[in-house]
Amino acid sequence: MVLRPPLTCTECGKEFEPYLIVRCSYCGGLLEYKYEADYLKRVELKGPLSFWRYRPVLPRVENVVSLGEGGTPLHNSRRLGESLELKKLYLKDESQNPTNSFRDRCASLIVSNAVDLRYDALIAATAGNLGASLAAYSAKADLRCNLLVPKAVDIGKLAQMIAYDASIEEHGETVDEAVEQAEKLGKETGWYQATFELNPLAAEALKTTAFEVAEQIGVPDWVVIPMGSGGTVYALWKGFKELEASGRTASLPRLVGVQAKGCSPIVDAFQLKRKEPLDVAQASTRALAICVKRPVYGVAALAALSESSGIAISVDDEDMIKMEKELGHLEGLFAEPASSATVACLSILLDRGVLDRSDKVVCLITSSGLKTTDILSTLDKRSKSLGMSYRVATKEKILRIIQGDRTYGYDLWKKMEKGMTLGAVYQHLTELEERGLIASFVDGKRRYFGITSRGLNVLKALDDLKSLL
Repeated sequence: MVLRPPLTCTECGKEFEPYLIVRCSYCGGLLEYKYEADYLKRVELKGPLSFWRYRPVLPRVENVVSLGEGGTPLHNSRRLGESLELKKLYLKDESQNPTNSFRDRCASLIVSNAVDLRYDALIAATAGNLGASLAAYSAKADLRCNLLVPKAVDIGKLAQMIAYDASIEEHGETVDEAVEQAEKLGKETGWYQATFELNPLAAEALKTTAFEVAEQIGVPDWVVIPMGSGGTVYALWKGFKELEASGRTASLPRLVGVQAKGCSPIVDAFQLKRKEPLDVAQASTRALAICVKRPVYGVAALAALSESSGIAISVDDEDMIKMEKELGHLEGLFAEPASSATVACLSILLDRGVLDRSDKVVCLITSSGLKTTDILSTLDKRSKSLGMSYRVATKEKILRIIQGDRTYGYDLWKKMEKGMTLGAVYQHLTELEERGLIASFVDGKRRYFGITSRGLNVLKALDDLKSLL
């Protein structure tokens, strides 16, 4: 039987029995599972390369819920490496997990724990990937999956949540607000709390990525990681430190944390040598997976970057999208913008002399580009001609529903055809409002939409056109 370590506060050292808390009740510090070095040295890792190969260094699980996660490929990126004049460039391709993202590691451990504790439902706030993963693994385990998503969510990820029969509710502009609501709902309903920022098992699951990299190519000189909440940077650093403590490796990598320039609270703090993330008044980036204004693991990520003698850097959306194409063209790998950011930053770091061209560099590709919003328009202008009549018909239907009475996004979604996703509805609403055909206003806690005089004129023009056909 695997021993379950206590939850230990990273600030004051107080220990807690393992259950669903992430903050110390004494000082507010972050809680983590801590394994003694002697235990780590005695551990035997058995079986093929996969997530559950590392079961001995994870909190104890009795009922494993698995879809075949982990054991993802580490590609030697020769063509892209040659274009960057970087001799040893590797891509850790987490898009090869069952639901095409690194969050499957988290979902497998979290849902397994929920089954162990005999929950029948879970709650989580998600920007997309975690929700898709939790929905799939909950379906496997026959748990009810309740998800809170922000207004901005990638359509492909939302489609997965719907396909796996999750209950989805929109809350807030960004995932930060959804996390606060998920915490409240978890307490009110008694549902299992599966939110990444509120469950320490999530980071434990992600640390297995570091174990896999070390087994595949040894410890690299650099590991480049996208940052939203900061939890992935913290988790991989924890994994590499446990490897060193176990005697399996003799060195540690340096870390690069990457954020979007439109939302970079951790990078901004790092550059100013602050120990806490800076406040972000307004976030603006197409990389929705890393659009987090108040990163819960920000302090831990900054500490990991500092301890590893690493660096934090931000990247323009334009550079992410450009690299998204390059990864596809040169390596046959389709990554979402947040993932392509890890490669987009390399030329900057090489020009600054941070990276040496002989360094062994691993970039973490967290998720597939198939999950993101406006996939075709991101990649090719020709997509503008595809499905035009469908989009016009959809916008007309939305206008006619709104013409009848004021409505809000979720209610409108329920009135649309079944194949329509919530994310797609909001995309149409945004475009209609940008064109002045509808206007939004807040009443209570909801944002309502009403038709404008210009919108009414458009509907009249469409009626006149149809009368001529």
